[in-house]
Amino acid sequence: MKFHNVSCPHGCSEAVLSLDTGYRASVTMVQKGCWTGPPTGRMLSDDHALPPDYSVVRGCVTDLCNTNLMTHDSIPNLSPAPNPPTLSGLQCYACLGIHPEDCTPEKSRLVHCHQDQSVCFQGNGKMTVGNFSVPVYIRTCHRPSCTIKGTSSPWTNIDLQGSCCEGHLCNRDSVTQSFTTAAATAPFQAALVMAPLLVVSLLLGLWA
Repeated sequence: MKFHNVSCPHGCSEAVLSLDTGYRASVTMVQKGCWTGPPTGRMLSDDHALPPDYSVVRGCVTDLCNTNLMTHDSIPNLSPAPNPPTLSGLQCYACLGIHPEDCTPEKSRLVHCHQDQSVCFQGNGKMTVGNFSVPVYIRTCHRPSCTIKGTSSPWTNIDLQGSCCEGHLCNRDSVTQSFTTAAATAPFQAALVMAPLLVVSLLLGLWA
């Protein structure tokens, strides 16, 4: 791709965010431009977060130093097979997209959930770098706690809201609805209680 060249007063940046269902469906967001964040900061990792994601930000101060665009091939595998290869016995819909129509039940895959993922999840949210955001819609398997352990960062975040349900293919409700902790329409339902998540990340400094 041909990118526009711009003059930046505080250096250049590139950021890559990727969100995955854990079942071979992902959305990746890349932003390149001027550095607008704090000069240093941390993005902590959590290898057990669900849904799995990846985030990395680079800052640099020489001309056109942010040309090393990361690709899908350089992002870690966010859909590894379970080890040991055991399944929970539950089936859920799995999909991920930036438009609601990307994630209708008709366009979703039917997946056999891994190991301790014995409930189905559906939700929505956004992926954000600086002041630029992209909406995301998701269905996948989850753990019974239906929580996400994760952290925010000075530059990026992936915010999700959603709910879990028990039963085969129970996550077929609208992914555009507003999810709240008060929702309790299913026999079992737990709200997602912690939103910003960053599964793989680095300790970064702009002037490194």
